[in-house]
Amino acid sequence: MRTIFSLATILLLVSGAIFGQTELFTPMKGSATPEFQMLNADGGRCLVFGKHIVKTTVTINGGENFEIWDREGKVQGIDACELSSKPYATIKDSDNNEFYGISAVYFFIDTGTSSGVRTLLVYKTDTGRKVMSVDYYANSTSPRIEATRYLYYDAYSSRKGPAASCPQLAKWKRQGGSAGWIQGKKLDLDTQKTTDIGTLRCVYYE
Repeated sequence: MRTIFSLATILLLVSGAIFGQTELFTPMKGSATPEFQMLNADGGRCLVFGKHIVKTTVTINGGENFEIWDREGKVQGIDACELSSKPYATIKDSDNNEFYGISAVYFFIDTGTSSGVRTLLVYKTDTGRKVMSVDYYANSTSPRIEATRYLYYDAYSSRKGPAASCPQLAKWKRQGGSAGWIQGKKLDLDTQKTTDIGTLRCVYYE
């Protein structure tokens, strides 16, 4: 195991020297943490989870393509990334896609180029079938999954909160902006029903 870890570390450092980064994959809160991960020299990754293997390749547009396999037997570390079978799911980059996390029931891909509103694509883990897409407000608390089915996130609301609850509003208007209103959400991915969480809060909006 020590040899495997050392080799993975070397690969990470080599790729970091080429691309100026050695960031490890950070899973979406509440989703699975990889047992092993490797960053290749071309920027692609191999993520080894308990029951699945995820490989990513970087596209010319800066997004990622994804391939997912069922994990074979008890193969560990870098050996788990050497696969002879075909992936059961392949997802091509559509708009700066980035792998976001996987759970027993769903996996998630973050997409979009905006720093404000982004989209989370939701797929079934066992089949790779797309279930739905969820727009969320990115300049706030990151989306998280609980109990494999409940997705918590923030989103813009069509409703406005009381001006008294947004003391920065006058300043923002002087700057040529306004206030957008954000609502916390709880989405049951099994039923696709959404519940509002907490109260509306204001954010700067141009």
